[in-house]
Amino acid sequence: MHEAALQLLKRTMDDQLARTEHPSDFPALPPIPAGRYTDPRFAALEKEGLWDRAWLLAGIASELPEPGSYRLFQHLDRSVILSRGKDDRIRAFHNTCRHRGSPLLLEEEGRASRFVCPYHSWSYALDGALKAVPSQHDFACFEKSDHRLAEVRCETYRGFIFINFDDAAGPLREFLGEFVALTEGYPLERMVVKDRFTVEMDCNWKIAYHNFLEIYHVNTVHPKTLAPHLDSRSFVIALYDGGHMRFGTRKKGGVSLIEKPPVQPDDIADVFLENTVALPTFPNTFFSLDPVGFNLQCFWPAGPNKSIMEVRQMGWATDDDADREYWGEMRKATEHILSEDLCLFSSIQQSLRNGALASIITGYQERALYWFEEEIDRQIGPDRVPRDLQVQPRLGSYSTPHSE
Repeated sequence: MHEAALQLLKRTMDDQLARTEHPSDFPALPPIPAGRYTDPRFAALEKEGLWDRAWLLAGIASELPEPGSYRLFQHLDRSVILSRGKDDRIRAFHNTCRHRGSPLLLEEEGRASRFVCPYHSWSYALDGALKAVPSQHDFACFEKSDHRLAEVRCETYRGFIFINFDDAAGPLREFLGEFVALTEGYPLERMVVKDRFTVEMDCNWKIAYHNFLEIYHVNTVHPKTLAPHLDSRSFVIALYDGGHMRFGTRKKGGVSLIEKPPVQPDDIADVFLENTVALPTFPNTFFSLDPVGFNLQCFWPAGPNKSIMEVRQMGWATDDDADREYWGEMRKATEHILSEDLCLFSSIQQSLRNGALASIITGYQERALYWFEEEIDRQIGPDRVPRDLQVQPRLGSYSTPHSE
């Protein structure tokens, strides 16, 4: 994290702790229409404006440890193969045989020297080249070189694998924007996946994501789990171009929810030791950086009223009894904390769906929710969003300058 950003974080935390009134220069935020979370029209606009065009976190390089390792990305009504080639390059392909569309891989993860279709045994090399076609002489004017696997744009940043279904999209690093500077001083590339699980939710994906964009609820919902560890009065937000954000909250003491955490690296910047620093990364990813590791969460739509939260617990490459015990306890703690939130989501969705709640109200502590919704409209194109579903832009002048 740049020095300017660090000083801003400390200064704004002090200001926040001293604040007793609504900031005089901050506007009242208009209501957010409930239809954004229930209307199939809006879900269709999100598909075109977000999911088909944005860089999406699809995997972690450590999940593909050797040539031939693969893992499937299976969200958004798509199946994509992430694989490491013999040249050590990570690629992404549609999990679709070029013959008649059968999926090539049926297992979620594994290792293969070739991708062989289970329908007619067409086989492909790890770089996507079609290598063998049974009875090829029965296909007139057929050239294997014309039938490579359909590739999906794939780029990595410090060990994190992103894909994009838009061939015309800009480079990943440009998309990540301020995330690049904000993660300086935290050795992301040394992280490995300690555990992984998914949670199916009866709510729109944005309702679930909103929960992580504020800590206004922490003292009420998590009085015995999170509240003892976080000074919620110190919570500060920086809003950046592209819908990305940076949160900071001072710790009340200790570095972990679990006693006796494993040894942490000695080259982590102090800002990550003294504070919980979270980086919501548009459109659907949440990093919460901590010296002992962190939960990496992605939120995926599974219909207007259903969604999936994908959780990866990220830690250091140590693998001994103490480390395994720690991450076992962390899994239990994480699931317990999430259960305190999840029990509310389906009822919130029901209220939005049945008309009991026509719109959502957000206050100053929840301004990140509003910024996130503004960015969705910017990505879709404000003129394409039906008037009854639009969010009125209010926060552009409150975004934080580059590298602050």
